[in-house]
Amino acid sequence: MPSILVTGVSSGIGNALMRKAVAEGWNAIGTVRDDVSPGAYDLPDGVALYRLDLKYASAVENFAERLIAEHGVPDVVVNNAGYTLYAPIEETSGQAMRDIFEVNALAPITLIQSLLPAMRARGSGVIVNITSLGGRLVFPFFGTYNASKHALEGFSEGLWHELQPFGVKVKAVEPGYVDTPIYKAMEGRRSPKGAYGPYLEAMNRFSEGVTKRTSPERAADEVWAAIVDSSDRLRYPVAAYARVLLAARRVFGDLLFMRFMHKRWMGK
Repeated sequence: MPSILVTGVSSGIGNALMRKAVAEGWNAIGTVRDDVSPGAYDLPDGVALYRLDLKYASAVENFAERLIAEHGVPDVVVNNAGYTLYAPIEETSGQAMRDIFEVNALAPITLIQSLLPAMRARGSGVIVNITSLGGRLVFPFFGTYNASKHALEGFSEGLWHELQPFGVKVKAVEPGYVDTPIYKAMEGRRSPKGAYGPYLEAMNRFSEGVTKRTSPERAADEVWAAIVDSSDRLRYPVAAYARVLLAARRVFGDLLFMRFMHKRWMGK
């Protein structure tokens, strides 16, 4: 029976992906930051849950060691856990930037580094990094978050080259608009003030106007299709608007696309 590890399964895509894996008959292993009772997250029986705080590299390394000892190296590793940050870059502290890069980019790489020796020795495996549409585009006031996802995209492409000789596949899955709790990060900016206030308000209005969001379950189905795809494809845009926005940027070019979207995002 194949096995899958997914980080960040308390809600959203990760949670739906756990349920999908169990339905497909896989051994499912997930990580959460808090309560490790599957019932706390509406997960099916049989899911093995571990507590893991990605802010600490030592915790990631220790988790990987325990995982190998108790379950062996999973056939599929999905780096899904992460969080967003919605604020002007000027107003974002250096510590906040370091924290989000640690969780969104460095922790996934630490986990991969910890598991790779065993995956190479086995000669098989799939590493799936859940990046973001914002790992290919940059949205105003999501710049720090988007930069962390761009970093994970870069790591993914490098790994794609380096691991092909060893039979380990690497996939970067780039979700667009998914109906998940990650958007709660914007709630504190409903009445922004200061120099950036009018533009934050415009971006809020734009985001509120995006009503067609893919459900976590549908997004998980698309992620699953990427997982079981036997090709050497690297990038998989999934969920609402991801493919169309990336196609538009490719067709019209970076600057024209940026000018067009700037007026809609910034209100001018």
